[in-house]
Amino acid sequence: MRTALTIFGFTLVLALGGCQPPSAEAPANRQWIAAVGNLNNLDVIVAARTRGAEGFQYWQRDARGIWRPGGAGQGEAAAFAAWREELVVFFSSGRYGLFGPGNTVVEQSPVPSWAPVAACEDGLALDAFGWNTAGGEPIHARYEDGKWSSRRAEVAMERDKVLDPCAIRFAGRLYIIWREEMPTLAENAAGYGLRFAYLDKGKWMGPLKSRLRVGSAPRVAANGGVLACLYQKPAGDDGAARWSLATYATTDEDWHESGDVAGAIPAGPLALGRQGARFFVAAMEASGPEVAPLEMPAGPREPPRLGEFAALAPAETPPQTSENLVFLASVAMLALLLVVLSRQRARMGAGAPAATAAPTALVPASILRRAVAIAVDQFLISIALAPVWQGIWPDVLQRMDLRVLVQRVMEGDPSVQNDMFLLYVVWSVVIVAYTSLAEGLFGRTLGKHLLGIEVRSVEGGSSVTWRQAVVRNAMRVIDELPGAYLVGLISIIVGPKPQRLGDRLAGTMVVMRSSAGPRR
Repeated sequence: MRTALTIFGFTLVLALGGCQPPSAEAPANRQWIAAVGNLNNLDVIVAARTRGAEGFQYWQRDARGIWRPGGAGQGEAAAFAAWREELVVFFSSGRYGLFGPGNTVVEQSPVPSWAPVAACEDGLALDAFGWNTAGGEPIHARYEDGKWSSRRAEVAMERDKVLDPCAIRFAGRLYIIWREEMPTLAENAAGYGLRFAYLDKGKWMGPLKSRLRVGSAPRVAANGGVLACLYQKPAGDDGAARWSLATYATTDEDWHESGDVAGAIPAGPLALGRQGARFFVAAMEASGPEVAPLEMPAGPREPPRLGEFAALAPAETPPQTSENLVFLASVAMLALLLVVLSRQRARMGAGAPAATAAPTALVPASILRRAVAIAVDQFLISIALAPVWQGIWPDVLQRMDLRVLVQRVMEGDPSVQNDMFLLYVVWSVVIVAYTSLAEGLFGRTLGKHLLGIEVRSVEGGSSVTWRQAVVRNAMRVIDELPGAYLVGLISIIVGPKPQRLGDRLAGTMVVMRSSAGPRR
């Protein structure tokens, strides 16, 4: 009972600690809105005044679809990118900052004497585009393998003609997309066309002209399969402004209109972003930013459809209460189940006749059998936890790649500590709960069953009690240190009996099942 209450209390602290996000200032300047995303997150950023100076405020939508106010930053923001779990902000001064949950780091300019204007993520790398402040040449900067590199972009782009540039990765290329003034037949009326250039295998192509004519800045996002551009058409004869969506085709290197967007579109500033495979439109209203999903056309004659907008209030608290209650209720039910089973087993043991036969000598299981049994159990648990990891990190395979982990540690990436801590806690809780429950009920896990071994009490070779099962498995966090069960292995080798520390403390031993006799 005491063990169950301890587990429940520890889980309560883990579940409730740190659930409240940092508060963010309400936006005071609504001149622009931006949206950037990646496989995991979507960030919506708006202009705001912080401590009386120009700055920004942002919100983040995580992999579970929960919005959190991310906080506020100070400085004249020039470009944004969603990189890993952080929002990367490039300032007009050339410096850049990393803004994440409980973490804000502002770094020096990666390129001397430059003005960044666009940025995007490329998996674990980061691309930025800007201008040399002295000569006005286009500059491409890239962060990869823990360091920045930069070079002149070998493409004929005139800084004064490049309006509202965007940077995006698509089909293995880095695209720079902007609008440029085009001559029109109408007097005193400026027309704009969509232009772009791309970097492919170290070579710049372009600038290329598109057939599209735009009446606003292009809003660009890519989900891996589709490169989309949301733009406002030039006003027609009726003077009405219509929003349309175009997609890019690498076959003819041009943009193709998908149709006017169906749905109520606010009159204020708009932004297009993506999270995973989904597209979202962010709009700036008088009450604050709002976000709606954008459904791509299902057929050639169907227009893109805009879903219902939902407000992102500055004081919004992520709806985690119900999730926490479900999690805590599950832990409480598990603890109650352990108590009930323990009492039922004690009752059955009290009514059973005492054994008269002499105890059978126990044959310790070999280290190899125990190692293979542990490997089997961990493999099965890994398969069972795969949906959990996928829900937390859609890019879990890339994120947990050993080379990537080493690189992140060498870079001093603060998010890697959070990733590893969360991984360790979830893994430890699940494996201790599984092994304790299996050994408390049957004396062995599935891995031990397949290898013909089980856990028995050292005294008399009787079945392990619930207390023994919980104690020996809770001590796994010590026995597995510093890795590969090194502490437990040393204890097995040098001890008087082949017991790891958990077995010594619980008074148990892993033995061959044929030598243990019937369970009592």
